[in-house]
Amino acid sequence: MIKKSRQPLSKPWFTRQELRLVLITGLSAGFGLLSSIPYGFYLPLTTAAVLSSSYGNSMKLGVQRLMGSLMGVIILIIFTKSLDLPLPLGLGLALASTRLLGGILGLQVGYKVAGTIIVMGWLVHEEVEFIWGPIRLFWTWLGIVVSLLACQWIWPSQTIPQLHQQFASLLDAIGVELQDEGDILRQNNSSSSPPRKQQAKRISLIRQLNAARQQQALAQLELGVNPEQHPLHDIWSRIDLLASQIMTSLESIRILPAFYNKPETIKQLHKKEAELFNILSNQLLKISAELKNPSTIKNQQFNSREMLEIKNLSRDFSQWLEHTIEENLSTVSKQINKQQLREIILKMTLIDYIRSAIVEATSPRSKSTVTNYLLVEDSSTS
Repeated sequence: MIKKSRQPLSKPWFTRQELRLVLITGLSAGFGLLSSIPYGFYLPLTTAAVLSSSYGNSMKLGVQRLMGSLMGVIILIIFTKSLDLPLPLGLGLALASTRLLGGILGLQVGYKVAGTIIVMGWLVHEEVEFIWGPIRLFWTWLGIVVSLLACQWIWPSQTIPQLHQQFASLLDAIGVELQDEGDILRQNNSSSSPPRKQQAKRISLIRQLNAARQQQALAQLELGVNPEQHPLHDIWSRIDLLASQIMTSLESIRILPAFYNKPETIKQLHKKEAELFNILSNQLLKISAELKNPSTIKNQQFNSREMLEIKNLSRDFSQWLEHTIEENLSTVSKQINKQQLREIILKMTLIDYIRSAIVEATSPRSKSTVTNYLLVEDSSTS
């Protein structure tokens, strides 16, 4: 049988972002030309230069353009009115000043705008630069505002909702894994899944996490200037860290060997662990639901009441590890060897670590979380 070759997907003639650019620039041109304020053509020039596919890029371009315009107007007035220099020398020094100040301020494109303002103001609008300069600043500011509003109101990007959906799907998948691990403990037998199937599940989770991280890099472009300080970035960092911690801990739990002929106390302990696994799975599903909730994106934060309820689901287990070691494991230490005892304690510790990670993710951001994130981020993908 001859397989049909796949035809390459044809690219669309235009995208929504391009339609938005044409629409806003056209409306801006009409408004600028019909306005009684002179030099209205600077409005469509600004929207054409600033309006980008993402809110963050438009914000960065707008800030740089506004800073460059302001710098250009100030330098133009200083050199034309305060310094009596020949045109070639004065114009050269003014342009050199824009490049120097632009470098100090970290401008990438703004200094070019400043240079254009100096040349145009000096050579074309020399008699009215006191009027022309502020009016151009006004049109530049208005064009930036119109561009930013267009990014949010006209065909807004779906990058952030898609990222939340990806993180929610990842937490749902991890929740199912925790539920399966609880069922195994409840049945008091070793894992029924072959190693190859467990490895496939692990690879699938890692791919989902990596895909979410790639989507996060795109979503950060929608957060504007300094995205690391945005509340949504904090949510994404917490979910990323939580998924990494649980995946690493769950993998460590699964590689611990299981032994048979367990004492009754150990069987009861496994039932308690299974109960906690079910609660942890339920917590992740609830966090996933909060990620899917549109109000999370709108309010740029989780619902604090919902987070508190999710956190309190495992409150009764906050001291279970210490009490179990003191009261239960000490009574069966003679029935099992030291290696098995260490493995049991390690497994309990890892389960409790997952519980603590969920508690921390549903609590206000702390410095320890940032530190742990840097340590765990790479371990989950190794």
